Amino acid sequence: MIEKEKVLSDAPKVLNSDNNPWEVTVEGDSIIGTWKWMDARFFTEGGISDEDKEFTFTVTLKDNGKWKEVDSTSSKTSSIRMHNGKLSFSKDISFSKGKTYQKSISFGIGQDKKSGKVGIVESKLDTSIIKKSIRDYLKQCGWKKAGLFG
Repeated sequence: MIEKEKVLSDAPKVLNSDNNPWEVTVEGDSIIGTWKWMDARFFTEGGISDEDKEFTFTVTLKDNGKWKEVDSTSSKTSSIRMHNGKLSFSKDISFSKGKTYQKSISFGIGQDKKSGKVGIVESKLDTSIIKKSIRDYLKQCGWKKAGLFG
């Protein structure tokens, strides 16, 4: 088993890639994979809607050679609409934490805020991909996932 400090310090170098839609960072004893899978402005009939969605997979290494993991998702949507001569604003924020499996593909007419491109905006998320990458790295380092009480 590779020591905890080395596993943590090597994680970003091993797991980050220009080909991955997520980024891995380390905070304390935790490896944090963050996938900002939607950051777009959509154009709808009579309005504009901004959407920002993120999935985070956090793995915390214990001193006994095991890790614990938790998922979190956040979503923020704000919109401006004109309907029957009335202007309306809305904002919706949600956050969840626990175990999740999510696979999603979204698209619409709008602007990708990261690239600035306008046209068809497509966003994809598959939580199993980021989880598998981080888990495989830890297993290769000789670590094991903690059980219910471990």
